[in-house]
Amino acid sequence: MYRFQLTTTLYYGPDSLSALSELAGRRVLIVTDAFLAGSSLMVQVREALSGATIEVYDRVIPNPDVAAVAAGLAAFLAFEPEALLAVGGGSPIDTAKAVRKLALELGHRAEAGFYVIPTTSGTGSEVTSFAVVTDPVSHAKLPLSSDDMLPDVAILDPDAVSTAPPFLVADSGMDAISHAIEAYVAIGHNDFSDALAEKALRMADTYLLRSYRSNLDVKARTHQHTGATMAGIAFQNSGLGIVHSLSHAIGGSFKVAHGRLNGILLPHVIEFNAGELGIRPGEISDVARRYVTLARSLGLSASSDRNLVLGLVGWVERVRRELEMPATITAAGIDRDAFLAAIPVLAHTALKDFCTSGNPIEVTVADLAAILEWVS
Repeated sequence: MYRFQLTTTLYYGPDSLSALSELAGRRVLIVTDAFLAGSSLMVQVREALSGATIEVYDRVIPNPDVAAVAAGLAAFLAFEPEALLAVGGGSPIDTAKAVRKLALELGHRAEAGFYVIPTTSGTGSEVTSFAVVTDPVSHAKLPLSSDDMLPDVAILDPDAVSTAPPFLVADSGMDAISHAIEAYVAIGHNDFSDALAEKALRMADTYLLRSYRSNLDVKARTHQHTGATMAGIAFQNSGLGIVHSLSHAIGGSFKVAHGRLNGILLPHVIEFNAGELGIRPGEISDVARRYVTLARSLGLSASSDRNLVLGLVGWVERVRRELEMPATITAAGIDRDAFLAAIPVLAHTALKDFCTSGNPIEVTVADLAAILEWVS
């Protein structure tokens, strides 16, 4: 029996921020970072919450660790909000998710709900029960999962992503692409997640580069935003794979953006899962067939199924190139010798990562180490 969960209410399109009027008369704790706290978006959020009593916690840091979550929890307990609102990318949303979970365990429920306004188009965090917190000792990224961390309401307003700079559009967009592709082949894939993942990938094909090239292309940014959320719903219900477990491991030790790491890893993981590039003539695995379906959904054509899989790899590489993203860890600015020396630890860390269990092909430490060497 499969289970497909639709929990979060979505408001999307122009003037979606008006949905915050539901919180009139409530005590609302806003979790965000210092930059967004002083942004024009926050002015709009405050206006939409004009009937509410507001407290802003703006000390969220990139890659939040346990101490950052504890500070957010202290702010929650001191203010005793009736509603929690996260505004930002993955870090503010993940911080708010962890704060909400801990507050619930302490008996404090924000009964008016957990609202999220994502300012990037890629993490999918606004519709998932996952959060990533960094271990301050090992620096590993620890994926957390609990239904208590699912937002009640996600607001996908184009104004929230209209000023995102190109590099952020690229990083978050490649994250969305990796979510769609990994969700489509993950062990838990199903008819509903397949439909959303495939649609999300086609939307990225149409709108991501347009979003990257111009923040004035409102249509592109609007559709890329909703497409990224579709990919989030897909992987929430199907799982992910070793692109994300490897990315979590690397990101805990080296300062490279998560989406950028995904873009480096994704072509190699497709090749590995499909048979190390080697779908031999006349032989194709079930996993490779799913990659073939994705390739065809993008309008790709080739003389054989093997070449269609390679065509999907080439499509990812072309998008990555046009987004001006690096193809290797070294090109991302990491010292190659330091990275190679870290591979044994990174491979073991990735093997234990929650996302590895969703990969369609069972992997070993040696497999993961080999992929890490390929991307160095």
